[in-house]
Amino acid sequence: MRQTVRVLIIEDQAVLAADAQREIADAFEDSEDIEVQVQVATDFDEGFKRVRKGESDVVVLDVRRDATANTPEDDTAGHAGYLEIKKARFAPIIFWTALPEKVSHEEMPPLVTVVTKEDTEKLPAAIQAAVDSGAMATIGSIEQHVASVLTDHMWSELAPNWTEYTQDADGASIAPVLLSRLARVIDDDRERSLTGRPSFRYVYPPASDRRAPGDILRASDETWWVVLTPACDFAQHKVGLVLLAQASPLEAHAKYVAWRDEYLAEKNKGKAAHNRGKGEWNSLRQDVLTSTRGQFHYLPRFREIPDLVIDFEDVRAVPVARLTEYGPVASLSSPFAESLLVQHSHYRGRIGVPDLDSELIQKRLFADVEDATTRASS
Repeated sequence: MRQTVRVLIIEDQAVLAADAQREIADAFEDSEDIEVQVQVATDFDEGFKRVRKGESDVVVLDVRRDATANTPEDDTAGHAGYLEIKKARFAPIIFWTALPEKVSHEEMPPLVTVVTKEDTEKLPAAIQAAVDSGAMATIGSIEQHVASVLTDHMWSELAPNWTEYTQDADGASIAPVLLSRLARVIDDDRERSLTGRPSFRYVYPPASDRRAPGDILRASDETWWVVLTPACDFAQHKVGLVLLAQASPLEAHAKYVAWRDEYLAEKNKGKAAHNRGKGEWNSLRQDVLTSTRGQFHYLPRFREIPDLVIDFEDVRAVPVARLTEYGPVASLSSPFAESLLVQHSHYRGRIGVPDLDSELIQKRLFADVEDATTRASS
């Protein structure tokens, strides 16, 4: 299915804007994947208003506003407009300017790029890169899904039972109901789409100023810590002391060191790469990297978080007032935060019992089978 992409050029020189419009339209004329609709706004304020109203998918934005009878020249107008757009909505921005130095620090390819006026022919490629990122399609799909969930719940549940939902309150009281419904539906959708990628494991940065289980903190001495106090204690204001577990670099963990040393030793002996360190790797993988039981819990590297291993033996209780000494970096998303608490609970609440004598059991079971076979044949 052909994707429609609305491009808005904000450029106060009409001749230049028309040139860019032709360049873009011609480049996508024969595209089988994208239908590009190019519009022009020669007034900055009008252009910004159209972007805020959602009338464009990609914005080609000049930086300098030329002088008019009523306003002086402004070399920062485009950048100021970009900052306003960021507050209102998401749309990829292509700064198209003779002053690239004014906005080069804002580049975040492929979603924010800078193209000079001398390189107008590069505008189509920048638009293509923004489309190929998938960001616009993803956000559009989510927005439609959110609207659908809210609309359906209003008509199917709230409207028929309006009096009951708004008893002793006004219509605004339905907001928590709608938000709870939306959160549950979105969370179900999110869990169905989870993969093993580290980015799915974290909410980065934390979405709330309040601490919660699974929050990843960095202390002033650069050590890493993870909150283990249950969410209900925070919600019910029962927290006097917050339980934290230290998360240390994976490279310092004994099982990682053993695997690395074995790998390097076998490399020096000329052993094939896929056969190096297999023995110690299995131990590292089972006891640390993929473990959901036992003493250790692995946090994969993402952004500024290094590969870390949580040690449930290395915990401390910190007065809640001292949490300001620990900077929040990220939060574990659901169900990873819940899994962390369950593992910690199992580890701390474990009860040691003697192991069964497996050889004795084996002998008895073998004997039972032999007796049964003998009886059946007699």
